[in-house]
Amino acid sequence: MTIKRRLFISNILMILIPFVLCVIFSVGIRFIPMRTGGNGIGPLYNNEIFYEARHELLNIGGRMTGHAGVPDGGTLKAMVEDLQKRFQKYAVFFALYDKGEWIIPPPGRNNAIVETALLEDGDHTISFDTTALYTQTIGAAKIMVINYDYHFNDDMYSAYVITAGIVSFWLIIVLVLATNFFLTRIMIKNIVAPLNTLSFGVTQIQNNNLNFRLDYSGDDEFSPVCSAFNAMAERLQHMGRERQKDEESRRELIAGISHDLRTPLTVIKAYLEGIEEKIAATPERQKKYIETIKAKTGDMERIINQLFLFSKLEIDGFPMNLQIVNAGKVIRGMTDDFIEEYKHKGIILKLASGEAVSKSEVLEQPHFIKADVQWLHNVFINILENSVKYRDRDTGNVFIYGRTANPEGIKTLEIHIQDDGPGVPPETLEKLFAVFYRGDSSRSKEGSGLGLAISEKIIQRMGGAIRAEAGPYGRGLDIVIAFPAVNGGGAR
Repeated sequence: MTIKRRLFISNILMILIPFVLCVIFSVGIRFIPMRTGGNGIGPLYNNEIFYEARHELLNIGGRMTGHAGVPDGGTLKAMVEDLQKRFQKYAVFFALYDKGEWIIPPPGRNNAIVETALLEDGDHTISFDTTALYTQTIGAAKIMVINYDYHFNDDMYSAYVITAGIVSFWLIIVLVLATNFFLTRIMIKNIVAPLNTLSFGVTQIQNNNLNFRLDYSGDDEFSPVCSAFNAMAERLQHMGRERQKDEESRRELIAGISHDLRTPLTVIKAYLEGIEEKIAATPERQKKYIETIKAKTGDMERIINQLFLFSKLEIDGFPMNLQIVNAGKVIRGMTDDFIEEYKHKGIILKLASGEAVSKSEVLEQPHFIKADVQWLHNVFINILENSVKYRDRDTGNVFIYGRTANPEGIKTLEIHIQDDGPGVPPETLEKLFAVFYRGDSSRSKEGSGLGLAISEKIIQRMGGAIRAEAGPYGRGLDIVIAFPAVNGGGAR
């Protein structure tokens, strides 16, 4: 139940409970007897006790005549005497007139109204001034109920009303305060307990306990707050892990830059000292030293350029010209551009043969993706350079092909660049795109380690994804570039 609903119910109860109790009190107080002047103890309303006595006489008389016919004089006398004992203290009297004489005479007040009542036939009520008289005829007998004080006692009534009003007022105050106190305690308990839980959770987060989660089962306004708190804690924990990974990547970046720059700097320094100290005495040797220095300087420049490129990609510093292109045309164009260059580097580029239908479908039929061809060109270079560096034979092979896939019902086009080098252990496949990661010793030769990291940034900027898979037959590495397939309208 929500707190808003609880507050609404509490407000209703704070009004309803005192009202009901006061109604009960008001009804019950009418039955409390009070002193009525010189007539002894009696109720506030004398007329009410008169009608009650008349009602009692009617009931008893009706039962007597209904069961055994007209009762005899002795039975009637006993009945009247019994009623007299019950009502005499309330200043209500009974009289019995039978066979022309008074068996139980009335008190000697206002005999004129009594004589008038004897002249009337049947059951009837007569009231005059402050006297009320009821006559019931049973056979030849007449039984009378007489009240000589048939009026409201104004003074006592006023005092009674004032007293009852004061008592009712204070009772209402007490009931409202008591109801408010108990309902407020319940509401405070329902609010303070979740607040304490939230406060404890905040303290745990402040103490860097990011594994802490709130366990709140209530169905009120605090439920979404606790859910939001748990989501926040989950997010903070994830951010903490990401920050830790960033810190590790930053340390690896610094260590990698230091390592990759130190090697060419050491060579440059050594060759310069050789020239300075006349170790390279002949022109041929001096030329060789200078060419080595230029090559190492080029390596340093390439590392710095890659680092600059990676940093710009991190902050989205390079614009991209995304266009809809035919993937098969792109694959053929890339292969044609690189086939001669990498042949001299010991890599033979091969398109999938026509026999491999699943691998050649993208080459045989038009399939379209949205990409920047120039940036995709750089990605191909980074991947092919890795194949050159890590091949374990004089001449290696790289197979390039495309295929379609439908992960999660989304049509996707995959470009595979697969070499037949030494490959990497399966557990390191996901780490290949980390900054300065070089895998195991078989793929830990010279190089900046930024190539695949830069490739991943480029592909992600184009809306695609890149992953590494083990090559077939336990050898090689397969780099898979995946793009969502698009409509070919306006394709180049």
